[in-house]
Amino acid sequence: MRPVIAVDATHLKSKYKGVMFVANAFDDNRNIYPLAFGIGDLETDASWHWFFTKLHEAIGECPNLVIISDRNVSIENVWNKVFPTAQHGICFYHMKGNMKRTCKLKKHDHILMHFEKAAKSYSIVEFDCHFRKIKRKEHVAQYLEEAGLHKWSRAHMDGRRYNVMTTNIAESINSVLRFARMMPVVHLIGEIMNLLVKWFTERRDLALNCTTTLCPNFGEKKLRNRLEDAARMNVVKVNNAQYNVLDGYMDGLVDLTNNSCSCRKFQLEQLPCKHVVAVCRFLKVNVYSKASRYYTRKTWMDAYSDSIYPVQPHGRWDIPEDVRSQVVLPPMARVMPGRRKKLRIPSHGEGTIRRKCSRCGSGGHNKSTCKNNIPLRNVY
Repeated sequence: MRPVIAVDATHLKSKYKGVMFVANAFDDNRNIYPLAFGIGDLETDASWHWFFTKLHEAIGECPNLVIISDRNVSIENVWNKVFPTAQHGICFYHMKGNMKRTCKLKKHDHILMHFEKAAKSYSIVEFDCHFRKIKRKEHVAQYLEEAGLHKWSRAHMDGRRYNVMTTNIAESINSVLRFARMMPVVHLIGEIMNLLVKWFTERRDLALNCTTTLCPNFGEKKLRNRLEDAARMNVVKVNNAQYNVLDGYMDGLVDLTNNSCSCRKFQLEQLPCKHVVAVCRFLKVNVYSKASRYYTRKTWMDAYSDSIYPVQPHGRWDIPEDVRSQVVLPPMARVMPGRRKKLRIPSHGEGTIRRKCSRCGSGGHNKSTCKNNIPLRNVY
């Protein structure tokens, strides 16, 4: 799978509290692929260093690795000690929330829109176009530059973060396990194993039954959309290796020798952009041959080739004598009075979404639980 890992941590809700660390990636069909779980006491430098060390033992030395996280100080301090050759990126959604809070921006400020477009830009030219508009507010531009353009901008990053711009996959795992996080640690691990058994079985069957060259929900879907766009483009041959593609907006110069395009989408996604697709149609070349192996059906099957087995009952565990002889005491935890919190605490700058009932128009509930009286329409 693409070497981009999203890491995050979430609080446990059991009696002894603690923190659960997660590291996830995307599989070839854009499904969440959990790589590692860890349980610690707090989000400290020592805890994150331990988790990154265990993650390194699990995945080994991975070339072109990119780690995506929020702006946690402990992650900033330790990630490069364990993965010295990796690149580190910031989740642009967290960056947006921090910028909104620090620079005191309004919810619908145009600067936020230009920041989002600048972060997702593939080319430096497109990035500069949006960043010039951000510079109208000098304190906002200064804040983003101090954070590091290469941290949150896809165009400025030395490595490839593909289309992974946020840590949503890690947040999603936390959401899936929101009830399991209220259980003791042993039962939490059992729930995680049962979840992985279910996911691996379902996705292995999907991969076996797949008939397309690329994965259907991502690579194949994107490439088919680009085939439709490329049908309306004109290709001009510059020389035997380079072709200029006229698309009516920002023309693309495709170099087949270097497998590159001036829009940089081909290089950063490793999937043919619309300009490369147009050149392949012009030359009658199979466009699938230009796609990276990360998007192929075979790689998708390889990701789920191993089986994960559920945890056996406690009576069947084979516990070594040196482990059995150890006395492990529960953590020193102070249980605060009152009901324990179950809902997630929003981050700084993160707005709350107030939903309305589609039946009566009031807030705080939906139509399935609505008990308000509504007037009947006049029937003639």
